[in-house]
Amino acid sequence: YRNLVSMDVEESIRANPLDGVVLLAGCDKTTPALLMGAASCDLPAIVVSGGPMLNGRFREEQIGSGTHVWKFEAMVRAGDMSMQEFMDAEACMSRSVGHCMTMGTASTMASMAETLGMALPANAAIPAADSRRNVLAHMAGRRIVEMVEEGLTMSKILTRKAFENAIRTNGAIGGSTNAVVHLLALAGRVGADLALDDWDALVCSGLGPPNGPNPGRTAKREGDGWRLSYQGSFASGCHNATWNFVMSPVVIDEATEEGAENSFMVPKGEFEIVDTWDTAGMRGSGSHDVRMDGTYVPPEHLLPARPLAPSEQWDNPTFRNPCHAVYNKSAVALGVCKGALESFIELAHVKTPWGLASPLKDMPQVHYRIGEAMATYMAARTFVLETQDAMEEHLGWTKASEGGRLEPEWDVFWPAYLACAHSAQAVRHVVGIINNTAGTTGSRMESPLERHLRDAQQSATHALISWRHYEDLGKTFVGHDPAANYMELRRA
Repeated sequence: YRNLVSMDVEESIRANPLDGVVLLAGCDKTTPALLMGAASCDLPAIVVSGGPMLNGRFREEQIGSGTHVWKFEAMVRAGDMSMQEFMDAEACMSRSVGHCMTMGTASTMASMAETLGMALPANAAIPAADSRRNVLAHMAGRRIVEMVEEGLTMSKILTRKAFENAIRTNGAIGGSTNAVVHLLALAGRVGADLALDDWDALVCSGLGPPNGPNPGRTAKREGDGWRLSYQGSFASGCHNATWNFVMSPVVIDEATEEGAENSFMVPKGEFEIVDTWDTAGMRGSGSHDVRMDGTYVPPEHLLPARPLAPSEQWDNPTFRNPCHAVYNKSAVALGVCKGALESFIELAHVKTPWGLASPLKDMPQVHYRIGEAMATYMAARTFVLETQDAMEEHLGWTKASEGGRLEPEWDVFWPAYLACAHSAQAVRHVVGIINNTAGTTGSRMESPLERHLRDAQQSATHALISWRHYEDLGKTFVGHDPAANYMELRRA
């Protein structure tokens, strides 16, 4: 259908004396079809999408076009919704003109047109029923006249960089996978160098200490690049990675015997993932190393020594939070804890311990353990969220150049780090109590509680949130200086 429409568009443009075209697109395949047909003619063109319909609501619930159809159909089949209710919900779902308002192919391709440079800003977002859609159409009409005068044809806009921008945007918005098919087809029409592999950039990193024999962790200047020998752990499950990131501080410059002045991006084929240590629990706890021996890293693959440092460009403090990696580890631990609580509560409904008449759910000691575990989990989670909010408020919601901060004060930094470390240790305690209360069921390999126990132990030993931070932060309360690594993290 898309290709037939694109042929129709191409022939219609060629058959008429047109200097430029406004492409009026709507649902799914119409956007790529119009772009492909116009691209074959290579004249000035601009996209104006019809816009998404307004959000639907049914009985206090916000419902999405398409997505809720399947949910409601399943409810009808299960007897939880009548056919009349289904019809009422359908009417509430499509309550205005426009294409589907969910992030399906229609909204995705409207976004792709915008990020490719083929539509004006906000083209994808303004609802069809919104008066701003008419304003956008008027602006597009003016712009296409300017484009004709400038000789700005589609081939000058649809470059490889434009497609790379669209690929990044599609990943950021969680767009439809149909964008892959449509963008590749459009790139083919304009002769842009784009392939399926361009969608598959996956970066891994092994920054932990190497396990077993290794080539060292050194870098030597060679022309404008570096010759790199390196091995590091925490690269589990990264066999499909297309790039490996090596950070400056973990590699020693042979000339200065200090951290290299660059960080490095090493492409697939220049590094290997080796199985060096099989751990229990989460495979992300060091079960593979990444290794490269004498690999040359050219200048185009070099990064600044501190590539993950907070950037001046972000006004959102979430992106300037120096504890982002620490919060990430805390979130994993808290997720393990929540899973363990849910697994235990489910078990309590079905298990009656051997020799007893009552199920676990009716035992007062079990009630106490669940209450204690839930309180500990929620307190740890609240501590983490409160410090995160405090950190982001402290950093500010403006760029550093406009008054925001790139580096938090120590009095704001240490509670954030302590909260994350405490969460992991609290999780280890809670999951241990739950596993013990479950009895022998918790130690069986097929039991989810057994896996939760191992994962809780593993997460609590991660260097960023281990028990050692109690000691390292605790000593600062009695007058000792913070450890140097904290001060470095505070700036990174």
